[in-house]
Amino acid sequence: MAGRKHQMDRRSKRRELSQKGYTQLLQGSRLATARAKNVDMHVKHCFEVARAIKNKTAGEAVEFLNNVLKIDSDRADIRRKATPVPYRLGSGNKKRRRSGPSMVGHRKGKVGPGRYPVKASREFIKLIKSCMENARHQYEDLEPEDMFITHVAAHRGEIKRGWIPRARGRASPSNHYRVNLEIFLEDFSDYEDEDEDEF
Repeated sequence: MAGRKHQMDRRSKRRELSQKGYTQLLQGSRLATARAKNVDMHVKHCFEVARAIKNKTAGEAVEFLNNVLKIDSDRADIRRKATPVPYRLGSGNKKRRRSGPSMVGHRKGKVGPGRYPVKASREFIKLIKSCMENARHQYEDLEPEDMFITHVAAHRGEIKRGWIPRARGRASPSNHYRVNLEIFLEDFSDYEDEDEDEF
């Protein structure tokens, strides 16, 4: 009986494990990749930012995230120009709460005002710039700003365990749930040139 007590079910075990390596196969003719491991951020914010920048060029993605960061400015006129990130993922809460842990995402169709995940945007800008530098290092004849983000993902990382001491010798867990980020940039300019030569 004591042995079973320490055994966890499959779902709990999966939650404890962090994602390792790239989740996609490194397939592509002119591909550049970058990863960030165990970044101390909320997975939900990273998930929504990743969804917002996918299929954009690297230059467009950096520009979009810089517009999100305008919300952090001291000047009101600059804050008004900030671009929100649409939050679509929700828990499906029956009470339809718009804030808190059981919040719901935006409804399908036209997306109303989103949120401004400043910390996640800063990390993604660093990741995209790192990937662009990798592309410059690998291929000298292309412009990394024009490469497309074909894959971007945010996965659960390692949990940094901590404790808050409480009264009467007790303690409450204070864990940091970290995230692993990955991004693929791919260049399609060769295919466009081949198509133009055929006609």
